[in-house]
Amino acid sequence: MSWARFLLALPVLVLFLPLSAGADTLALSWDNDLMVGSDGRYTNGVRLSFVGDTHDDCGRQDGAVCTVARGLDLLPGIDAAGNSHTVTISLEQAMITPSDITREQPDFNDLPYAGLTNLEMGLFSRDDDSMVGYGFRFGVLGPDSLAEQAQTWVHELTGSDEPKGWDDQLGQDLIGGIWVSGTQRMVQWGGGGGLETEAGYAWAVDANNFLGNAQVGGFVRAGRNLPGNLIPDYSGFGTAGSLVGVFDKPGFGWEVFVGASGQYIGYSYIVEHSGPYHVDGRDTIAGLIVGGSVRWDRFATSLTLRGSTSPVRDSKKVLSYGNLSFMWAL
Repeated sequence: MSWARFLLALPVLVLFLPLSAGADTLALSWDNDLMVGSDGRYTNGVRLSFVGDTHDDCGRQDGAVCTVARGLDLLPGIDAAGNSHTVTISLEQAMITPSDITREQPDFNDLPYAGLTNLEMGLFSRDDDSMVGYGFRFGVLGPDSLAEQAQTWVHELTGSDEPKGWDDQLGQDLIGGIWVSGTQRMVQWGGGGGLETEAGYAWAVDANNFLGNAQVGGFVRAGRNLPGNLIPDYSGFGTAGSLVGVFDKPGFGWEVFVGASGQYIGYSYIVEHSGPYHVDGRDTIAGLIVGGSVRWDRFATSLTLRGSTSPVRDSKKVLSYGNLSFMWAL
């Protein structure tokens, strides 16, 4: 059995464990640069996420989630007795390609092909206006990630150019690490006609051997019957923290949001293991997001557009892509 098939099977097995009385949220998130009219570099990513039911007062409750919460109670931001707690599981796949995917021979002045399949698990501890999460990830980089097969299928489906350089992709290698993230709602106010507005910030540190980084960002969002989550950004290759609480409020609601972020890259596998490729990565990246979502009682969907400064020094081209997310309350 390949590593990718093992990772695909593991979340199904985990869902049968007594993590919670029942699933709260299932979400499918798709990144693709075709949504912004380009094709190349970070070209496609998909994430399937499961968010368990919320558990309160874990100082006295039993069960796997509360056992984990009590075990992490000494960590900053975790309050087993006072906060609510949620376990998240995400299976992610991401692929990076050079700018010209129709070229069969490697272009050593561009990025190499790289595909990653990654399983992430985390525990989030939350009160009314803040949330902290801790978790780990592990996965595989290289042919066993099935990134070549996934991109070929997507490009056949969308009528795009066939990628022809996957024979020279990076890997095979195992990827793993731990992460911590935090979110704080700073202000919240209501306007006329039921319009709501809120603003906050988020930060994260992800120590892994693929893309070790630290980031911080802020956001503002407005709408009617805003969702109960604290992070409006549903896009990107990261944690499932944006899904925690998304269906806490019943009924119809909508939101629009804008945010900005800064990211420090401490380690990049692509830079360190690119071999003959001339990849000079940047230490810092600035990004901007805009988006919106619509929510019914048990279903929500969002569209996000993201742009950032180039992650490589020899390019001034903005790295941009779009994200579609679909969420179901189970």
